[in-house]
Amino acid sequence: MPQFTDGATDVLHVGIQDSNHTIENSHVVQFVMRIAMLCWRHLRSIEWLAPKGRAAAFALFVISLTAISAPHHNATADDAAPAYQPGWVEVWAGADAASHTWLVFSGVTVSPFSNVYENGLRLRVSGGYGGYVYTGERRSELHTFTARTSYAEALAGYLMRLGPVTAKAFAGVTAIEHDIAPYDPDNPVQGQEIGPKVVAELWINMGASAWGQVDASWTSAHNTSGARVRTGYRVWKDTSIGIEGALHANDMGEDLRGGLFTRFAWNGGEFSIAGGYSGRFLEEAKELKDPYATATLLLQF
Repeated sequence: MPQFTDGATDVLHVGIQDSNHTIENSHVVQFVMRIAMLCWRHLRSIEWLAPKGRAAAFALFVISLTAISAPHHNATADDAAPAYQPGWVEVWAGADAASHTWLVFSGVTVSPFSNVYENGLRLRVSGGYGGYVYTGERRSELHTFTARTSYAEALAGYLMRLGPVTAKAFAGVTAIEHDIAPYDPDNPVQGQEIGPKVVAELWINMGASAWGQVDASWTSAHNTSGARVRTGYRVWKDTSIGIEGALHANDMGEDLRGGLFTRFAWNGGEFSIAGGYSGRFLEEAKELKDPYATATLLLQF
């Protein structure tokens, strides 16, 4: 079965057909609400996040999940069960949180001239909103800074399948904003910047059960870059477990992550959840003690 590489990058859809049954609308709604409530409980536990910020983040995440879980077709008893047909749109939404940072995000990739698994043009838009805190010594005094961050991007690219390898390349423009309070004179990552962005994504099938994924991106906006590597093994049907590592950087510094993930895929979608530890690269590479968790839901229709 072809695999997704957008999770990021990378969702449930009512009426997705697997080999035996159709996922019902009520089940999708229940699943979406459970995820939303888990995210809400985590946001409530973050003491530095103001009540208005918690509510805004929760609302944004629920709106994204509700939109992608809206029914595309209501099956009836008179409908014949059609063979699975790959779609031409992928939509995803997710959340990422650690003790000092959080982010909710969503996006869509469109394949205007082919289905999502075939070679061809790809158009992508995505965005996210989040926050973080950090401390630093300024004029011999220790200060705590609170930041809000958001981004939006529009990209065009191409997908090519080369045997066991699926490769995607994108280029476009992105806008990234960091609002920090109080103003930090020693932080170069403040305000809004707009710049070009390039993205490369690889999916590699390594035999019948093992697979690997490599994603990398860079933009001139705050000199922001990122890379993630995953390798997984299908332990039952299309349910995989594996390890991941990621490096995120901008003009302020680098953040390193390492952890485990579980990925469940079906005809038309996937859900993955990951967790591990992170820390400042080089400065604290031996002290990856800040736990993180990420959940992503992706739909193809």
